Order: sequence, then structure tokens, then C-alpha cells
Amino acid sequence: MENRWTETYPDPLDDCVQASRLLGAEPHLVLHGGGNTSVKVTVQDITGEQVEVLYVKGSGWDLATIERPGFAPLRLDRLRQLVQLEELPDSRMMNELRCALLDAKAPDPSVETLMHVLLPHTSVLHSHSDAVITLTNQREPLVKAVYGDKVVVVPYVMPGFKLARVAAEIFQNQLTDGIVGVVLMNHGLFTFGDTAKEAYDRHIQLVTEAEAYIGQQTTTAEANPADPLTIARIRKEIGPMIVSRHRDPATMAFVNRHDLADVATRGPATPDHIIRTKRVPLIGRDIDAFRRDYRQYFAANATDGLVMLDPEPRVILDPELGMLTIGKRATDHERPGLILSLGGVSSSILIDS
Repeated sequence: MENRWTETYPDPLDDCVQASRLLGAEPHLVLHGGGNTSVKVTVQDITGEQVEVLYVKGSGWDLATIERPGFAPLRLDRLRQLVQLEELPDSRMMNELRCALLDAKAPDPSVETLMHVLLPHTSVLHSHSDAVITLTNQREPLVKAVYGDKVVVVPYVMPGFKLARVAAEIFQNQLTDGIVGVVLMNHGLFTFGDTAKEAYDRHIQLVTEAEAYIGQQTTTAEANPADPLTIARIRKEIGPMIVSRHRDPATMAFVNRHDLADVATRGPATPDHIIRTKRVPLIGRDIDAFRRDYRQYFAANATDGLVMLDPEPRVILDPELGMLTIGKRATDHERPGLILSLGGVSSSILIDS
């Protein structure tokens, strides 16, 4: 992955804004609304007192376009007290975070704010890198094999106070001077540094190492060109939708796996993808069977008030056709292609180690 850092600013928050935008501009790192970043500074409050402050990305802001007002300023001394608690329901945690704000008009702090507190470094960056998630969706020894002693590995825990507590126990013994990042299994990557540039440089380096490893494991597969009438029949069967076909080497290698039905139906890399891809892709071409399964899935899980969307597949994986992505509008069919090409497919690749 290319390092796009261009300029260092005198104000650490401006540097954090730049690092955030660089992460947000890379769909390989975060999708819209994903990821979070922070910087620790000392400011003078209204009484003239010097106060340690954590500026952390606010909920509702997109990293690609975030500005200074998108960061929530919180009193670090209060946050450090919170991470010492043994238990704290997430709803109460979010209330305590708002109570620690220096500005009542600031956005809600990220649910992962306490992770930024636990990391003692000035600048902290967090992404859901496709390449890193590809590793973390496998086994922990694989992550260690790629990164060695440069990272701390944290098992999967849903973001919130419980994740912070688990991380706190691990950091106590493992967060040494030689560590440059934290890998959260099935989740993503944290990097940090004395400056935003150092945290960003480390982020790009660790992502690049993951990409290089995956590239070494990926093989290409050749497929015969499909009959154009086959694609036309599929378009006709699914109704008034737009279909896009993908047959790049990585995609063809994936759809020709002997265990495609297993690895491709484990669910998307993140639940956020479901609105574009549906829960699972169609393997092969039996669209009627997909519809039946979708209706059964909805009936088994529906609660009062839920209305079933159309049962048509949004992604079709087939050894001959490659990957077909489907949507009612151009942007709708392009988004599954982006997700599957950059995240869903690569995150499902089973790497033997």
C-alpha cells in the first residue's frame, strides 16, 4: 500500500486530521463511517488550567472528509479512571464519555475511545484493513508468523468496555517499546506513535506486509469465457437489475477453489456489508434455490414489523462466470463489487499455515 503522507503540521490535531483523511481515502482500509483515530494533547481550559485531552473521532463523521470539529475532546484523567473499572455497561460507558467532554456540542465519542486511552502514545490510528482482516479471520499463529514480535494480538471481543478490559490485561505484560501495532482478531489494526506521521507510517507498513504475504499465497486460475447468452439469461431471471462481471486473476482464483461453498458462505467481513451483499452469495446459478433459502432465512429470524426485501442474490460466484455483482442502480451493483473485491472475497481466503 502506498504511503501518501505529504506534509506535517505544527498543530497535532491538524496532523491527526490529515492521517484520518489518508486512511479514509483508502477503501482497502475503511469503508464509509469505519475506523477511528485520536491524538493526545494538553490544552488550557476556561479556568486557565492545563488539561490533558484526548481528541477522538466522533461518531457520525467519515474519516475521508473529517475536519477538526469531528473530533470529540475528552478529559484524559477521567478516561483513565474509567479504564480501571472492572465492569461498565456500554450504555453507561457512553454516558460517562459524554460527561468527560470539554465541549457539550461535540459529537459522541467513538465506542472504542477507551482503546485509545489504553495506548499511551500521542497518536493512535485504527482501521479495518482488508489485508489485515484476511489474516485475523484465520488463526492467531498466522498473524504472529507475519508480524513476529512487532504487534500485540488481542482475541475478538465486541467493541466497547469489555474489549477495553481484555486489552488492558494483555497490554500490561505485552505492550513493550518494540511494539508498533495491535491486531484485533476478526476486527482490525491499531498503530500508534509520538506523531500522527509515525502512526500512519507504521499503519501503512503493517498493511503492506499483510498484502505481501497474501499475494504470496494467492494463485491464479484460468477459466473458459462464458457464453454471453448465459449472462443474459441470468439478467432476465433476476429482473430489472444491473449486473457487473468480474474476472480478474484474484477473483478467478477464489471462485475456482475446491472449498468455495464453505469459505464464501461464512458471512461478510463486517455486518455493514450485508445491506449491499446480502448475508451470503449465490454459489453457482440456481437462483430459485437462493430465493427459497432467503425466504426461509427471513421467516426463521423475522420479528414483528420487519418487511422482507426482494429475495434476489446480490453476488453470484461461479467457476466459469467469475463474480457477478447485482443492483438496481449503477452505484448499487458497483458497491458489492468493491466490497467483495477489496474485502469480502479476500477476507474469506483461507490461508494454510
